[in-house]
Formats: sequence, C-alpha cells, structure tokens
Amino acid sequence: MEELTYKDLSETELDTLKDMYISSRVNNMTENELRTFVKEIIIDQIKGTVGNAEEKEAWEEIKDHFSEDLSQKILEVKEKCNKKNKLEQKSAEEIEFDRRLGLLKQQQEEQSSKDMW
Repeated sequence: MEELTYKDLSETELDTLKDMYISSRVNNMTENELRTFVKEIIIDQIKGTVGNAEEKEAWEEIKDHFSEDLSQKILEVKEKCNKKNKLEQKSAEEIEFDRRLGLLKQQQEEQSSKDMW
C-alpha cells in the first residue's frame, strides 16, 4: 500500500486535517509546554524581524500591547541601556587602568634590573 501524502487530499480536506492536528497538539500540551511554545513563536515573530516592513509590524504589535504604557516602557529601556553602557564604559576604563598599571610595573622592573648592572 502506498503512503498517503498531502497531495492525496483536497484543499478542504487538508485544511480540516490541519485544524484537527492543531487542536490535538494544543490539547495534549501542558500549560508549561504551551507557555514555552508561545514564547518561542513570539520571539521568532518579534526578534526575528528582517527589513522595515517586518520591523514596522513588530513595532505596531509592541505599541498595541503596551498602549498607554509605551512611553514609560521606552523610558525604562533607555534608562536600562544607559546604565549598561555606563557599566561597560567603566569596565573599559578599569581595563585600561590595569593595562597601564601593568606597563608601569614592567617599566619599574626594567629600571631596577638596569640599576643592578
């Protein structure tokens, strides 16, 4: 017996089978599995945007979701990112300080070895 494929079904039959699959799959998932699945879909949908059209669509979804809180959320994001940038800058400054301190120690060691001879 040949294996059936989607081509063996009419468009209506295939659509009905897809509906049955979706219902069965959702009904057999735990709440945690549903949450994980939905999160993955939203991440792909929002963070996987390519090009202006998709970015605008994602922006509209974000705007609709946060509605009146959007301005507050944008301020939170800006504040969070500014803090992160300041921490990164501080880390870069500390790295530079350590590098210079290392060079200074190296110069002092070279000087003391020259003084011995």
